[in-house]
Amino acid sequence: MATDAQTIARELALGLLLKQWEPRHLNPSRTGSTEILIQHCLEEAIAVREANQPELSLELLQAAAEKGLESPWLLDNQARALVNLGERQVAWELWQRLLDHDDTAVAQTAGEMTELLESTLLQNLAALCRQAGWVPQHLQASTEKPVLEGVLLEIIETRQNNAARLSLDLIAAVLGQGWRNPWLLHHRAHALAELQQLGEALEIWHELKNHPHAGLAGAALERAEHYQDKLIQQQVLERCAALMGEGDREQARVLVLDALIQTPDAEPLRDLLGQLLPQAANTPDERTLRQHEIQLAIHEHLLDVLERKMIQAQQS
Repeated sequence: MATDAQTIARELALGLLLKQWEPRHLNPSRTGSTEILIQHCLEEAIAVREANQPELSLELLQAAAEKGLESPWLLDNQARALVNLGERQVAWELWQRLLDHDDTAVAQTAGEMTELLESTLLQNLAALCRQAGWVPQHLQASTEKPVLEGVLLEIIETRQNNAARLSLDLIAAVLGQGWRNPWLLHHRAHALAELQQLGEALEIWHELKNHPHAGLAGAALERAEHYQDKLIQQQVLERCAALMGEGDREQARVLVLDALIQTPDAEPLRDLLGQLLPQAANTPDERTLRQHEIQLAIHEHLLDVLERKMIQAQQS
């Protein structure tokens, strides 16, 4: 009668056969105990991974875990497969779980692999900074804070010092190396907004405002609300520039006034309306008068809009 270990070995081997892999180490007839089964499973997973099939190796290890096989080395090899698949964040998290393992060999291996992942990331990002003429401020290895904390600080530092393009490049490099953190997307949106790519920034913030992390969701919602009006202003300014280029100043004036009804304090729109009104305002007194003229023009336009709506309502 087959033992439980033999049954599990048979099921795991069958799973590999269905994926066109001939088992080299998993053999039910040679599986006399759970310990032997775990050893054979590890050997098989390594063989599969080294044959450039990390996804199948990971599937084997996950299937073994689902069947109740437990070993820190199964987790270690899951992490190695994940690295090969470009999922370094998940691999790092697995090795973090093993850092305090009772088996010193396991803990030491986890520490070495964690350090390797972190140092590789930091070195690549530092090189990217130097290529852009930026001296890294936060990309030193540290045992006092998580590696991505320093990376996020560097991303913020670059953006706040007029290097939003480098900030975006750093974020792209982090994500490209398989590290995952939702705050990376938040700061990507910040950099895009800094570069006046408001549409793309708002798409990110609208997605993040529903994130389960309350702090992130709140920050995203606040930024989305802040930049929504700025996007409308940007679109209006671009459309008005096109109309003015075509010589249609009157249509540009109407478009600006429509926008100012929604955001009456928008300085860029008020400035543009001032340019569209006749007679330049050069002296301080003239500029003060111009502000009154702008406010009057907004009110008059609002009255025109309301009157048209009333007429339309009566006609319908």
